[in-house]
Amino acid sequence: MVVILALIALDSVSGLNRKRRRVCTTFNTAETMALRGLAIVLVYLYQVLAQDPGPARCVSPPQWEGRMFEVTPSKRIERFARISYDANEQRIYSRDELTEESKEVFYEEWLLFKERKGYKVNMQTRECFNFSLTDEFQPVEVPATASAYGEVYIGTSAEAGGSALVTLWGGNTPKGRYSGAWTVVDCVPVSDSYFSETYGYSQRSFYDVTVGIANPNVFIPPPECHGAGS
Repeated sequence: MVVILALIALDSVSGLNRKRRRVCTTFNTAETMALRGLAIVLVYLYQVLAQDPGPARCVSPPQWEGRMFEVTPSKRIERFARISYDANEQRIYSRDELTEESKEVFYEEWLLFKERKGYKVNMQTRECFNFSLTDEFQPVEVPATASAYGEVYIGTSAEAGGSALVTLWGGNTPKGRYSGAWTVVDCVPVSDSYFSETYGYSQRSFYDVTVGIANPNVFIPPPECHGAGS
């Protein structure tokens, strides 16, 4: 649009200059050159603005630990969990409190995607169940198709340390419509949600996140899981 307007203006003034060429040839030439320069500047600015994609997609830490609250209203499930997350080795350990249909269940879970194996231990009975993982590992990250919506403060920016600056992201993904918030510093997950006609709505909130794994042995299932049935 900027380019079109500039060229229209250039053509109009050039036509006017042709009519007045006999009266003031020197002035018309200078005016035309100035307008040509303006058009070049406008074209350059348009190209720069058109190519500006906004903030670059940030890269999340591959290893972290923290707490998570997840809710899936369509399945009437609420989940509180302590998470150890390792994207490098594609494994997740969680210590969960699950509320499903008003019933509370406490368990530990190991998801070892490279081995295609999962283990779940009932924390009350210590009974272990193993199962096969058929889904691919899903990294906790900003989706490749997401766009940045802007930056906001969570908390108050009036006091030092009273807030966190986050970038809001959103867009369409294979899992459905996505929206999420990630810290500007270190790209730590704060929240994300997905909605699709097939799977409904799900939302996760992350807090008390620390980068790194304090104890790598946390990803090793307990002895009672060896030889356990499904």
